[in-house]
Amino acid sequence: MKKIFAKIHLWLSLPLGILFSVICLTGAILVFENETLQLLNPSADVSSMGKHAPERKELVGYDFFRSTLRFHRWLLDAPAQKGERSVGKEIVGYSTLAMTLVLISGIVIWWPRNRKVLKNRLTLSCSKGSRRFWYDSHVSIGFYATLFLLIMCFTGLVWSFSWWREAFWSLFDFIPSEERKRFLYTLHTGSWGGMLTKIIYFLTALIGATLPLTGYYLWWKRR
Repeated sequence: MKKIFAKIHLWLSLPLGILFSVICLTGAILVFENETLQLLNPSADVSSMGKHAPERKELVGYDFFRSTLRFHRWLLDAPAQKGERSVGKEIVGYSTLAMTLVLISGIVIWWPRNRKVLKNRLTLSCSKGSRRFWYDSHVSIGFYATLFLLIMCFTGLVWSFSWWREAFWSLFDFIPSEERKRFLYTLHTGSWGGMLTKIIYFLTALIGATLPLTGYYLWWKRR
């Protein structure tokens, strides 16, 4: 069974790893959008502005974050109208779905068999050579980040596929429809728990951006 998941992990990661990194890196940048805009515009009350408020467009740094968002969600190929499809939106959607499978397969492949292995899985070794360091950078750090990365994937897919959206909201049908958009946004961006969860999401997204790179390195060394 692990061999099957190992093949899934490898053959999805090799062609799509760079896309995983781009999606995660742009997501990390967007976590502290409001805080950064506030620093750049000290006289403005950024927190009171809606995401699409006209006055927000006058802020220093606004264009940068809009471009980052377009990269994150559509690879700069935004749909002509809200709700429509585009090539960029399709690529991001299917890449996020593939990343979900890669994360789950990674859990299966490296799930520890006992406490000793668990300790090794959760430890980053810096004294056993470069190969072991990069291996731990991929596996051990990946273990810490996987849960939050899966949350980001599960919530991000709601914007990509109607069939996923219906399944997702069937699990959260206790949430009133008028509150669902905010619930989804806060869960996806980490703002649901204040500054602490934002920092966790930011670091997790950065880790997510590095995992394909360390994975490429390990694959190349094996070759």
